Amino acid sequence: MRKERLFEKIGEMTILFATLEHQLQTLLEILLGEKSRLIGPFFIHELNLAVLLRKIKHIARYKMQGNGSDLEELEHLLKQIEATRDIRNLLVHGNWQIDEECTACPVRVRDFKIKFEDGQWQELTETTFNEKKLTHLVRRLQGMINQAQYITRRLLGPQAASGSAPRAL
Repeated sequence: MRKERLFEKIGEMTILFATLEHQLQTLLEILLGEKSRLIGPFFIHELNLAVLLRKIKHIARYKMQGNGSDLEELEHLLKQIEATRDIRNLLVHGNWQIDEECTACPVRVRDFKIKFEDGQWQELTETTFNEKKLTHLVRRLQGMINQAQYITRRLLGPQAASGSAPRAL
């Protein structure tokens, strides 16, 4: 894969992951409600992705009782995002191996997290990406962002367009 194209995809994914995390922070602020305005700057924006997903799930289960279909839709989205967490961490923290001489070759990303697997310690895992796989991931991330925005608008209700307070959950 061409280095320039790879960097373009990595940049796009980085922006999409950041956008998704900010959308999730907004979603959590909405779930917490109008009376929790100070919580965002001091609490929500300090959460890592795993904790943010967990907080949204727990608060949504409480706040969205009796609204099964919306809650189901939100929990499905959270599962999709959770499934991409490892890829996000690999994107940010992985050791990218690029063969600049072979533009058709996939890139390899090494992760040096030690884990116990198959009865022995593994220090290195390796994931390969080609352009098609990276493009698919970009589309998947964009879809999750769109879904998070849709759910956010649904939670805000008709007030979203007028700028007034969120509907009672």
